[in-house]
Amino acid sequence: MLAPTPSAQALALPETIRTRGKGLRPQVRTVTEAMRLIDQELPAELRSLPRWTFARALLVQAERSRKKRDLICAVRQLRQALNNEGWLVEKD
Repeated sequence: MLAPTPSAQALALPETIRTRGKGLRPQVRTVTEAMRLIDQELPAELRSLPRWTFARALLVQAERSRKKRDLICAVRQLRQALNNEGWLVEKD
């Protein structure tokens, strides 16, 4: 059996992001999980806010390019959006 191509593998975030929002997954480990959180777990009225649409666009770009700098920018925006909602669990 062949190993999956790099583009088929889930792109891991540089660090696990922990959340505490009702209905949200407690940990986000990959770009795919982050996009699923935005697309399926956020209330519709929040999903359309610029901070979330921007985070999603950056995640898509990071997944497409697979460049570290794109991934870091996407994670930074995702953390900021989660923090704005009061859902980010800060690092110990």
